[in-house]
Amino acid sequence: MKRSIGFFINSNGYGHYNRCMQIASFLKKDINITFYGKAFQYNKIGHPGNATFIASKEDTIRWDKSLKDNRVRFKSYINGIKEHKNLLKKHDVVITDNIVGILKYRPDAIISGSFFWKDVYFDKFGPNKLSDFDNELLVKYNPLVITNKYFETGDVKKYNHKLQFGIGCKQKEYSYNTSNKVLFIEPSLNYINTYKDFINKLNNYEVSTDIKDTNNSVLVARPGGGIITYCIEKQIPLVALYDENDSNEILELADKIEELGIGKKHNIKDHFTNPYKDNSIFNKLKIEDNGFKLTANYINKIF
Repeated sequence: MKRSIGFFINSNGYGHYNRCMQIASFLKKDINITFYGKAFQYNKIGHPGNATFIASKEDTIRWDKSLKDNRVRFKSYINGIKEHKNLLKKHDVVITDNIVGILKYRPDAIISGSFFWKDVYFDKFGPNKLSDFDNELLVKYNPLVITNKYFETGDVKKYNHKLQFGIGCKQKEYSYNTSNKVLFIEPSLNYINTYKDFINKLNNYEVSTDIKDTNNSVLVARPGGGIITYCIEKQIPLVALYDENDSNEILELADKIEELGIGKKHNIKDHFTNPYKDNSIFNKLKIEDNGFKLTANYINKIF
């Protein structure tokens, strides 16, 4: 009988799904792979290679809806975790990106991610059921967490049971942009309307919203881990947009890309000018890479 692995994927946006796709591409061919995610993720990004895709009806995390409703949406979180509990029990290994609550049904699950949603919700809403629930599971089961060490935020930074790799892709040299071409990536789930409003204020710039339009472009986007990795992989300078009302994870990542010398942060309330006329903003720091492949290599050795 073939060995099997289940990827239980966060409902929030596309980055979590894409990261699991990248890791799965390096897994051994004799492993049966199943993805559990939302249909909108599958429809946008495509089929994960030779894996099976099972659509989830319930959401786990939808940060945009929590912001819109100004509430945690704990019931949805619990229902999303519970939906596939019987199927998940049948896999030899379960990887979740990055839903800690799945430990309730798979205490041996491996967490993939560089932040905990419990921190994001606590920072926004104070003490709440979701943060308490995840905290209890982390203490009780002490799961392995596989992180991108450069993107760690919140409690992940001091969490002890973790395996740290570098960025997911193979690093390349940056191509410095001197044009007025802007590739704008709208947040996938309409987190905060101010991100949408920002693009309308970019006067005197050639603006593209096609993610593949990377030739001589500056990418302007909310700095999630997936976007940052994409910029490094495609050699695109990044302007990390942030709204002061966004999550602490995004605010920390905006600072992090400047620390690493791979981009500049930009408050959406400020006037925009292309910061890449001056190549000296890059500090040429050597970043460890190939994190997707190294993660897959670790998983391959489990079987």
